[in-house]
Amino acid sequence: MRLTVLEYSTPRNHESFAPENGPRSIAAVRVLRLSITDRCNYRCVYCMPEEGVPWIDHHNLLTFDEIAHVVRAAIDVHGIRRFKLTGGEPTVRPHLVDLVRILKNIDGVEDLSLTTNGQLLPELARPLRDAGLDRVTISIDSLDPAKFRRITRSGDLARVLLGLDRCLDVGFAGVKINCVTMRGTNDDELPAFARLTLDRAVTVRFIEYMPLGDASLLHQAIPAPIAEPGPAGGCDSQDRGPNALVPEAEARQIIEDQCGPLVPVSRDSEPGVGPAVVYRLAFGHALGRIGFISSMSAPFCATCNRLRLTADGVLRSCLFDGGEIDIRPILRDGSPHHLTQDIADAMTACVRLKPDLHSGRGNKQMSRIGG
Repeated sequence: MRLTVLEYSTPRNHESFAPENGPRSIAAVRVLRLSITDRCNYRCVYCMPEEGVPWIDHHNLLTFDEIAHVVRAAIDVHGIRRFKLTGGEPTVRPHLVDLVRILKNIDGVEDLSLTTNGQLLPELARPLRDAGLDRVTISIDSLDPAKFRRITRSGDLARVLLGLDRCLDVGFAGVKINCVTMRGTNDDELPAFARLTLDRAVTVRFIEYMPLGDASLLHQAIPAPIAEPGPAGGCDSQDRGPNALVPEAEARQIIEDQCGPLVPVSRDSEPGVGPAVVYRLAFGHALGRIGFISSMSAPFCATCNRLRLTADGVLRSCLFDGGEIDIRPILRDGSPHHLTQDIADAMTACVRLKPDLHSGRGNKQMSRIGG
């Protein structure tokens, strides 16, 4: 029997299946984010407790062949040609270089990028580039080695910066740095991050803190010390209190007060199709750029152009609000004759579950979704 995607869907209400329009149309999707593991070699205080969280069983992770099936369906049926590998931390997935090579050999993949904490890039930058990876985004939340260690609990800033420079040395273009801005944690470092663009051809993107999993900016809480562990089940360790959010306008002002004006840059000239609003420093002949992703102060749900696949095979329509369809049964138990179309139909149905506006708090931790 041919499987139908609605057997695996979990809509919140019947309105989720309204006729396609705007971001609820599969035609609006331009990038598919592929989480390839939920595991990570960091224990960042805003993501998980120090002891970690229960990992997905290895047998429930999608295989490389299954990931490739999803990519082919996205290309062949929907014309999606941009893909981003995420985690967890994707570089801890064994044989990552082989996966990159497999995906880049699929006809129609125009852009394959990776988001990583950078810890393993000194060794992996060259092999990943040789395998065909197009772009790299590195998450760095502090430029102070001691603070970086406290935030990540295990990270080595010197290695990450070495990995960043290694990516530039081996020829990656469009390298980006993601910095989650948090009041009382790293808001004093925003000008230092901006100055990285003076002598490096990178885009530093400031991402507003997003309460995911068990964390919330909406309930009253006493700001926790930076090394506070959270509960074993989720991300309450990332709860920096109700004032943790640094809105884009404030972040821009902090930078301009110390670094001078920010000049708008055409978004069309920025690699990738992400939601960042992009600028450059007016003074200093900057080689790089500065971007702002403002999911909380200026949500961009109406122009959302992405779909997510978790490491265990769940399509997710929204980082915050779920709207999930499990396609692992399709991949493992479905008819091989209808596999491509069934995966593509699941994508169409999942996109219809996108909310008009995401809530103020996500319902699942970041390491399980892939960002």
